[in-house]
Amino acid sequence: MHRGHRAAYLTDSANRALGSALEMAGLRKDGSEFTIEIALSAVNTDEGLMVVEAVRDISDRKNAEAKFRWMIEVAPDAILGVDTSGSIELVNAQCERLFGYGRDDLMGQPVEILLPLGLRPVDAGQVGAGTELAALHKDGTEIPVEVSLSALETPGGRLTMAAVRDITDRRRFEKLLREQNIELERASQAKDNFLASMSHELRTPLNAIIGFTGTVLMKLPGPLNAEQEHQLRLVQTSGKHLLSIINDLLDLAKIESGRVEIALEPVDCGRVAEEVVQSLQPTATGKGLVLCVEGSDAPVIAMADRRALGQILINLVNNAIKFTDTGEVRVCVIPANGEGLRIEVRDTGPGVPEIDLQRIFRAFERSAATTKASEEGTGLGLHISHKLAELIDAAITVTSVVGQGSVFTVTLTGP
Repeated sequence: MHRGHRAAYLTDSANRALGSALEMAGLRKDGSEFTIEIALSAVNTDEGLMVVEAVRDISDRKNAEAKFRWMIEVAPDAILGVDTSGSIELVNAQCERLFGYGRDDLMGQPVEILLPLGLRPVDAGQVGAGTELAALHKDGTEIPVEVSLSALETPGGRLTMAAVRDITDRRRFEKLLREQNIELERASQAKDNFLASMSHELRTPLNAIIGFTGTVLMKLPGPLNAEQEHQLRLVQTSGKHLLSIINDLLDLAKIESGRVEIALEPVDCGRVAEEVVQSLQPTATGKGLVLCVEGSDAPVIAMADRRALGQILINLVNNAIKFTDTGEVRVCVIPANGEGLRIEVRDTGPGVPEIDLQRIFRAFERSAATTKASEEGTGLGLHISHKLAELIDAAITVTSVVGQGSVFTVTLTGP
């Protein structure tokens, strides 16, 4: 021990009390100083009572304490240390900035002056998840904060450590986000109402046009010359195409607004496939294509929504017919083999380039190859089918060879 330090220690009556401890600077042989702790104790000997000095090197402890205080000071959150009586025993610079008090003003004060609801004590090693509270600034204004708690054992007893984070900006952002979501919901509702209204208003006259055109083409009102029949068929085709676009837009609006009701139940997929093929048979025959179903005569059951599955298959088969000029379209129902039941729609159309295989499932997207084959379509059929498949826990995949055809596969869960 440095002689000057030791003399001061021994001449202080408080330090001479047995059992007391004092931190001092020790002096090594090389002249360097280090922190020591000295304690006195009494020992009875044959020569009488002796006072023994116990000297402990506490350099590591002091270094650890200094590192801890540095970490507390540079922490991004306000840090409070509160003893078991609820008094503030530790604060950092962020705490001063957040609450407006000086450090000396807070030491020894009840924590309620900052957090009116106080802090619950926590067990050693326990970390409390962030809890949102109202804190109190020195000027009396409330501050929304998030408080996370932990316990710290110190020589002076256990402290409840509170990391206090100002969440004013987060609250403001959440409020703004809620307001924007409300506006988006209103806009979405207005869009859905508009589409529903307009689709009804447009479909009614379109159906009339298609119906009257069909009547005229049947020559019920009287004979037609070749040019008149050609022009009327163009009107009928365009009307049907426009009606298809309106129906696709309405279906997409319903799906995106969550208004499609789905009820999963055991469905005979073979029967659904046959019904789809029967409904589209006239279209395929009109193009000179073979359209058929392949599968077991026994029921092939999967969990699905019958209406949604039917719409998926109608879209896939209709697409196959639309873009196939010669050959065939086959719907193959393959029973579950451990990977789920599969329904494959195979065609002999132009095929889809590999670069387009994922893009074709996006809204209003079409493959360059199919666009050349036909200018009809909105690019919504596959997108709607993909969305419906997600709703019934199914998946749609595609493989294709340009110039040979494509295979669209719907995979469903077995019963």
